[in-house]
Amino acid sequence: MFFKFLYFCCNYSIDMGGNSFSGRLTLRIIGIMSLITIVSQFVMAVVSQIIIAKEVAHHPGLEQHPIDILLHSLPMQISLIVIVLASIVVMFFVCRRVISRMASPVDRIESDLVLARKIQLGMLRTDFPPMLYALLNPAKRVGGDLYDFTIKDDQLYFAIGDVSGKGIAASLVMAITRVMLRFVVGSGLPLDETLRRINDEFSATNKTGMFVTLFVARVDLKTGHMDFCNAGHNPILVIPPDAEPYFLKCKTNIAVGMFEKFNYEAEQIDLKQGTRIIAYTDGVTEAEKADQSLYGNERLLEWSKTLKNNELIEKDVVERLYASVQTFAEGNPQNDDITIVSLRL
Repeated sequence: MFFKFLYFCCNYSIDMGGNSFSGRLTLRIIGIMSLITIVSQFVMAVVSQIIIAKEVAHHPGLEQHPIDILLHSLPMQISLIVIVLASIVVMFFVCRRVISRMASPVDRIESDLVLARKIQLGMLRTDFPPMLYALLNPAKRVGGDLYDFTIKDDQLYFAIGDVSGKGIAASLVMAITRVMLRFVVGSGLPLDETLRRINDEFSATNKTGMFVTLFVARVDLKTGHMDFCNAGHNPILVIPPDAEPYFLKCKTNIAVGMFEKFNYEAEQIDLKQGTRIIAYTDGVTEAEKADQSLYGNERLLEWSKTLKNNELIEKDVVERLYASVQTFAEGNPQNDDITIVSLRL
């Protein structure tokens, strides 16, 4: 009886969706109901012994006839079994009804978030050229990190950004920022003017106090000349083919969306062929262990030294860095979106 009951519960939880809110609640109910069933079986055994003992006490001659003892106590034992099983079944169906009413709105929200995640990730380009690869892994269903790139006439434009906060609000700001980036960059404006226009437009309608850190760059793939502008983003990691890796020093520019009319300053640098550039969001350097120690810039710089004179493709580089972060965290839950972009000239 117990195993039939458990099988029924499991089938129901699978029908409800094991990964959904209702499915998880049902699985918990299975545990509680299983415990109740086990306890009930124990209580039934104890009560049965008490009933038998009373029958023997009232009929002294019965102790010599075990079958008569069972026959005398059988009606009461059957009644007890029926009452216990009926109580369990009623309790289960009541719980199932309550779960269905509680879980339906939550399941719909989760379903919408799953769809939103697919839409958001679908907005990101995945047709990577041989010299570039990117990875974005939100900490929640949806996130606020972004990356983008485009190539035209041997000019590679790429950007990486991080919206303050996480979740649905950050994902909406991320989508708006990416659209603005695409529109303004397509006009061919200098990078400082690009960020100024995006900042003014964003700040004028920003009622939430959210902001976006951005790093945008335009690289000449033939000469290695790179124009760039950093709006409050993490320092970019540069790995030359014949020198030690270093963080690219940038002028101080505020994050996009903080206030209007800020004059951003763009910069430029000439890079040798074979140089690798790794851009990332703070989900990398601020990845935590359970003891709250961080991955940090120093560990990232040490890790980058393993890439010197290395012929790895950019996908392998990105996946190795992500694996290094995951190994460091030792299973501690990801607390921020992680985005990594690797480019090799």
